[in-house]
Amino acid sequence: MTPLIVLVSCPVPERSEGAPRLSGRLKIQVSPDSLASSIYQCSEIEEEFNCNYELDPSYQSVMEDGGMRITGVGENGEARIVELDSHPFYMATAFQPHFSSEKDKPHPLIVAYLKAASSL
Repeated sequence: MTPLIVLVSCPVPERSEGAPRLSGRLKIQVSPDSLASSIYQCSEIEEEFNCNYELDPSYQSVMEDGGMRITGVGENGEARIVELDSHPFYMATAFQPHFSSEKDKPHPLIVAYLKAASSL
């Protein structure tokens, strides 16, 4: 049996000792026809990571065949943002948007989520 979630395959090379394998600001390519793209209004973003695990790349096509779209990928094609088109606001990220939020400038994904939730 192959696990769905695995240890990050390509850790950040200059990470501090003991830091998570995927830590720091990393680039993500965003699909143009995605919710993420409509929120960010650009095709490449940088986000703050602090994790050791990711979706096993061998499951990416299985996820997409099942209706979940991978709409943000890392430099080697790793899933970093996934969305479910059949839901008004379903998005999962491998990064933590709250790390980039500030009191007077919340992260754009958090703002978009709150707007979507308030319109239900």
